[in-house]
Amino acid sequence: MRPSLPLRNRAHLSHRESDAMSLHETQTAISEWVRAPKGVAAALEEEDASSPQRESGRAKRRLENLIRSDESLDASGRLGIYANAYFSRILGVLRADYPAVVGMIGDVGFNDLVTSYLLVEPSRSPSLRYAGLRLADFLSNHDAMARTRARWPEAGDLAAFEWARIDVFDAADGPVLGRELVSRLAPEEFAELFLCLGEWVRLRAFAHPVLQLWRAGTNGEIPRFQGTSGEAHVVIWRQDEKVFHRSLDALEEAALAKLSLGSRFDDLCEWAAIELGDEAAPGQAATWLERWLSDGLLVVA
Repeated sequence: MRPSLPLRNRAHLSHRESDAMSLHETQTAISEWVRAPKGVAAALEEEDASSPQRESGRAKRRLENLIRSDESLDASGRLGIYANAYFSRILGVLRADYPAVVGMIGDVGFNDLVTSYLLVEPSRSPSLRYAGLRLADFLSNHDAMARTRARWPEAGDLAAFEWARIDVFDAADGPVLGRELVSRLAPEEFAELFLCLGEWVRLRAFAHPVLQLWRAGTNGEIPRFQGTSGEAHVVIWRQDEKVFHRSLDALEEAALAKLSLGSRFDDLCEWAAIELGDEAAPGQAATWLERWLSDGLLVVA
């Protein structure tokens, strides 16, 4: 059970002290102190330094108006306990969001990654769902991650893949185009349908073989990439509350990219004829359609 923050009795405050902060100001201040990446004490010092009055100790007095100090622990230390718990909670969520990245760079490496990430990208959302929103980009591009990238150049792609799976899982539902509806339509009627990918579908391209790396990481192995190249073109989707993914060849990727913008199936077949020739196109289009219906990728726009 979480210990409660001991609040000072308002009867012991002067009128000036008790009116120092409104409820909104109190909530905002505590939120900022707890989320401060360098800790509560440093946040109080930075607040004083950045205030127009530059009044030393003012932020600490604001805190002590809210949280009681005693001989064993001052207000800053008490709130620091919650700040540490807050970081631990975010760390736990991100470990669950990025299990393969944890497997790749290790527990200590991931702890360091999250610490550096929160220094630059402190969580701004009330929901922990979005705590890792920018972690893949941070890992791939920020100067603070240069050493990590030098050792694990594929880690950023792996993180982006894992985040795409989370996005797919949380995407909105919609009416999936199924075989039953297709079977009731005449061929010419189906050819005129304007098709699109469902909101629960993502197309992604990576410079590294993320599917193999993810499989290794989630099977308790250490993900390793031995080569110098290994692009992966992937479709990720949700079906029956489960997330799936598979690799794509260049032609199917291009076909799905067209559907992501919306296309009549007849137009897609004409495009396939240009790419494959009139003889091969119908069979390939039928194979694609069967797979897409089976995977639940399509909706009628």
